Amino acid sequence: MKAKISTVIKTSENQMWDELQKTSSLMYVASPILKFKPEQGHPVPEKWDLGTEYKLQVSFFGILPLGSHIINLVELNKEENRIVSHEHGSLTSTWNHIIKFNAMNDETIEYTDEVEIHAGIGTLFVWLFAHIFYRHRQNKWKKLLHN
Repeated sequence: MKAKISTVIKTSENQMWDELQKTSSLMYVASPILKFKPEQGHPVPEKWDLGTEYKLQVSFFGILPLGSHIINLVELNKEENRIVSHEHGSLTSTWNHIIKFNAMNDETIEYTDEVEIHAGIGTLFVWLFAHIFYRHRQNKWKKLLHN
């Protein structure tokens, strides 16, 4: 199943691109719903690298362990303002995520998260969760970029 969630954010393309490169930004926009911690022996750098598998442990609100989640960035395209990751983990065999954004003017962008989800018999529930989670993330992006 696929989910596509869009919003308008008051920021520039350059500022959005800079924040998307930071691993700390993912940690911020995902919290408190999901908490990501690097698996032992698999540190996460300050900025994402293309083609590197990031092995993370995920928990729901920092309390309920959800198992492992692996993120592999397959495209970082600044010219098209597009980032593509192929992801999977304990709960999902496929969580392929596309982030894209375009300037509406000098200080406003339209930002979109698209995700393809396969989670066996749980796909519908994970898809529903993705809609809630990405709306949460987009609101957190607005707070982060407003400050």
